[in-house]
Amino acid sequence: MQLQKPSYQKRLFPNFRWPAGKRCAVAIGWHVDGESGPIAGDPRNAHHLAALSEGAYGVSTALPRLLDLHHELAIPASFFIPGYVAELHPEAVVQVARAGHEVAHHGYLHENVFLLDEAEERDVFERGSQILEGLTGARPVGWSAPGWGLRLSTVERLIEMGMLYDSSLMEYDTPYLLETPRGSLVELPISLILDDWEIFGGSLFPNGGGVNAPVEHAYQIWRDEFDGLRFYGGLFTTTFHPNILGRPSRIRMLHRLFSYMKSFDDVWLATYAEIAAYVRAQAEEIA
Repeated sequence: MQLQKPSYQKRLFPNFRWPAGKRCAVAIGWHVDGESGPIAGDPRNAHHLAALSEGAYGVSTALPRLLDLHHELAIPASFFIPGYVAELHPEAVVQVARAGHEVAHHGYLHENVFLLDEAEERDVFERGSQILEGLTGARPVGWSAPGWGLRLSTVERLIEMGMLYDSSLMEYDTPYLLETPRGSLVELPISLILDDWEIFGGSLFPNGGGVNAPVEHAYQIWRDEFDGLRFYGGLFTTTFHPNILGRPSRIRMLHRLFSYMKSFDDVWLATYAEIAAYVRAQAEEIA
């Protein structure tokens, strides 16, 4: 197979600076996969009541607690919600939006679009956007890839839809632009080290197991990573799932972690959309 160079450019910002003298930024991202998570993992889970209930826990039980946590600490968040989950739990989407948080795109059924053809990919994006817009009154401006599935056509699709940002790639610690012949997109990098699935992940079917790590294990990893990103002036972006971190013990751990990060005056706590808008404005100023 002959490999071709990707037809896009990465526009980096040397000596990147956060606004108002901040040293780093924190964007808390919640992936509200709900029932779509187990179904996307194995379609047979559509009839597996226990697996569905585990996913639904993240919406019916955990999400109200998480909204209370963010309200108590006055920390904004971005909630990436598949269209299917929004259809099953429309009141939850409305509650997130009314609380002032960002509602962002996460596919329709948590599809890994890397495995879809372009027509299927387009349908996933349009369906998801229409459902979220119908509930919130605003089209989502950002997306994070379920299963980290991303290709050039996906970037181009996001640009065509007028999206502001993607948050799926892992090469840098600060934001940058993905530039294609069809336009550009802000990239807000993520990392597996800030993915709760890597510490606590599991599924009821087909493998029927998971990991129950001590909460202190996660707290130490994420606090240390925050300290490192603050030192280097980076962006702390999370891939957190309500059904995983919404357990009582883990929410209490998050309270300590979020309080620690908020204790620094030089940390910018913002939504993904706010950070992406800042990056886009900076890019236009130095164009």
